[in-house]
Amino acid sequence: MKLKAFIFSLLLIFYSVLANTVKDDIQSIVNDVLKNHDVKVGIYVESLTKDNFRFFLNHQMPLIPASNQKILTTSTALLKLTPDYRFKTLVLTDGYIKDGVLFGNLYLKGGGDPSLTEEDLKSIVKQLKEIGIKKIDGNVVGDGSFFSEEGRGYGWPEKDFDYCFTAPFSGLSLNENCLTVKVFVGSKKVSVEFYPENNYYQVVNTLKASKHHTGYSVKVEGNKIYISGSVKAGTQFEISIPVKNPAIFTTSAFYTILKNSGIQVKGRYFIENTPSNLKTLVTHYSVPLKDIIKKTNKDSDNFYAEQIFRTLGREIFGKGDSETSARVVLNTLREIGVNINNIRIYDGSGLSRYNLITAESLVKILSYIYNTPYFFDFYHSLAISGVDGTLKHRFYEIKGKVYAKTGYIKGVKNLSGYVLSKSGEVYVFSILTNDLKSTEVANKLQEKICSTLAER
Repeated sequence: MKLKAFIFSLLLIFYSVLANTVKDDIQSIVNDVLKNHDVKVGIYVESLTKDNFRFFLNHQMPLIPASNQKILTTSTALLKLTPDYRFKTLVLTDGYIKDGVLFGNLYLKGGGDPSLTEEDLKSIVKQLKEIGIKKIDGNVVGDGSFFSEEGRGYGWPEKDFDYCFTAPFSGLSLNENCLTVKVFVGSKKVSVEFYPENNYYQVVNTLKASKHHTGYSVKVEGNKIYISGSVKAGTQFEISIPVKNPAIFTTSAFYTILKNSGIQVKGRYFIENTPSNLKTLVTHYSVPLKDIIKKTNKDSDNFYAEQIFRTLGREIFGKGDSETSARVVLNTLREIGVNINNIRIYDGSGLSRYNLITAESLVKILSYIYNTPYFFDFYHSLAISGVDGTLKHRFYEIKGKVYAKTGYIKGVKNLSGYVLSKSGEVYVFSILTNDLKSTEVANKLQEKICSTLAER
């Protein structure tokens, strides 16, 4: 017994010395990288397999999380909705089918699905044809009321509103609410194609083929897309445009697909709330949430995050808006023991500069998830160093050792997640850097700290 106690005491001393060595190494990295740089930094690192190691610096300082906000959104979604949750898109009618004719209106009711595509709508239309519908003696009605708001988040960068990474959220969405315009310039004709096909947008095209390439310009006003300039014949290019009115746009695409499939539609298309007690004709299910969050975290997909975020408010409290969804997330964090006093939530993606979080809070969330049955669903949604997602081209020297969520907006670059060490230890960490003039400082800090942990 005395020998066992002696060995145990030696092990405690060994691990204590080792822990202090790692702490000293991290502190040296921080001192070296941050000297002569006036930036805000919050760091928290701890071991998930040994209780004797923690390193922290400004760990309770509220900082802008950028896309580390997605950790809050996706972990809450797993805990509250479960990994097997599926988004539903319904097709309903207030009429009846007789002799191939649907006498009544056809409703497309959104359920917040971030992954609904043009191919999904084509599959839905195929199912409608299979139940015998050849003609619709009524209107096509879209319903995006699953969320009680449609648009963009508070504090999002207006200068980026022309790019699809800030595409508006909606209860009824398609192709991540991003329209692709393909332009083909022939010697005599310029042709334009939409993906997805729709008749909501109209092109006003004055683009010309020319021997002298001067370039082209694109301007969007309402539902009109103006393309002008001159380019060489044979030129092909694509334009990506965030859709400003997602519900009506999706309904237009559905209406177009119906007609192109051979189903005659007597009426027009518009949006309104679906009446109660309608007959469901088709139910389309998304892939499970555990697969949805892979795209959200690995690729840092803002649109997916915003759809998940508002689904939380809708499913838990019956209201799909930012304020209600933030309440769901904050309540969940409080339940798992996170101090929410220094947390501010304005969206689900991290695009808003008004969001605030601490390094300690992020580590507590990651540590809690580690001890739940949902851990591997969350873990495998994170980018892997040197392998995939937003870390595919980083940390090559410790490839496969870092599973983490990146976060970047102007002046902010963060990284939070897990590091697997050579000795089999698992570290959970959060490195938040704000007020950056260059991302080089953040990159060095993240890479040196993670490499130090991985080599232990």
